Amino acid sequence: MIACDLCALDCGTKPFELVTPEKTLHFCCEGCRGIWMMIHDIAEAPNPAQNDSSRSIDERKSP
Repeated sequence: MIACDLCALDCGTKPFELVTPEKTLHFCCEGCRGIWMMIHDIAEAPNPAQNDSSRSIDERKSP
């Protein structure tokens, strides 16, 4: 059993993970992961492969 790093419930077979410089944390749900990130003031790095929202509007308009 992998315990959630926030609430200590069982994470099941596919825990939600958060990789930090110190260690990989495991969470039972996206809510616990999000609350942990909010408490510790951690912002996820944008995924450049995910739509192109990381670019400005002007950059998206240019060919």
